[in-house]
Amino acid sequence: MDAEKARRELYEVMNESREFDEKAERALALGKRYLDVENAHLTEIHSDSDYWETVASTDPPEGAFPAGLVLDLGTTYCRRVVADRETVALHDAPEQGWADDPAFDAHELRCYHGSPLVVDDELYGTVCFVSEGARSRPFSDEETLFAELIARVLEHELQRRRTAVEIERLDRFASVLAHDLRNPLGVAQGYVDFARESTGDRDLDTAATALDRMEELIEDVLTMVRQGRSVESADEIRLGSVAERCWRSVVTEESALRVESDLAIRAAPDRLRRLFENLFRNAIEHGGDDVTVRIGALPDDAGFFVEDDGPGIPEIERDSVFERGYSSESEGSGLGLAIVASVVSAHGWEIAVTDAPNGGTRFEVSDVAVLDPVAD
Repeated sequence: MDAEKARRELYEVMNESREFDEKAERALALGKRYLDVENAHLTEIHSDSDYWETVASTDPPEGAFPAGLVLDLGTTYCRRVVADRETVALHDAPEQGWADDPAFDAHELRCYHGSPLVVDDELYGTVCFVSEGARSRPFSDEETLFAELIARVLEHELQRRRTAVEIERLDRFASVLAHDLRNPLGVAQGYVDFARESTGDRDLDTAATALDRMEELIEDVLTMVRQGRSVESADEIRLGSVAERCWRSVVTEESALRVESDLAIRAAPDRLRRLFENLFRNAIEHGGDDVTVRIGALPDDAGFFVEDDGPGIPEIERDSVFERGYSSESEGSGLGLAIVASVVSAHGWEIAVTDAPNGGTRFEVSDVAVLDPVAD
């Protein structure tokens, strides 16, 4: 089988509507044929216990390495892949100086080709191809590239599966917020409003303010959950036009918006509005009612920036500004910039915070699909 045919078959396998385990087994079987080895395995490495577990395998249940088998990582060649996060290729382990290796002692596999799988920037496991007997020749560059391609497509599938689970969890969480918390809160607000009107008790004003604050927090969390879902369809949007509409909803009499470049980008309109509204509110909350906000294009059409002339964000705090709960204001929900980060992530963009030229805060959004930059 030539490399082009093998790649074509692999893409066909991964595009089929099948469960992950079945896709993995079919991809491993294809790699086994292409590399001309006896078996292939997808493993998960449990770093907390140093266990090696086969998630999918071409070995039958009665074979030496069936799916579900758990081994001590230290007795496997995969430990070297895990330690270095690099491919290990052995066509004849004893002849290549591995005769005294614990893995050869334990399993007597002369042939091994293992590649790392990384999901969410963390090592998930390995894809390995093995034979008891040695190969007559080393693995070629093409063979290694194909084995690593299998690892990459399985990484992608694992990431998709993990994302789907996270979305389902967030949907359940949003349902709890929307029903189990918001409904009783509405009842409590009704009783407090009635009692306040009937008695004129000033203490009830404090209670009403607290309940309104709870409602605001719930709405912010719901927004963050909804805005964090991956964008499935995006429209062509003029950045400046959207920004100016959003500005009108948060503007103060003394504040000002300067749009320096009206980029055309691809984005989900409602989510882009959320991004601008939260960045504008952040600028006003920290920079004061007379803050000036500028929007412009990044060099090389990489994306756009939003900056203000406020006091800026201390460098020591910049790594945490997008975390849930971050706020320098006692009345802030701490979710505004987390919502911004959710919108950015949902589009597949990147965001960074730095100093504006005039000493304020500058947010740079990159990896944006810029269609047609037009300067004012």
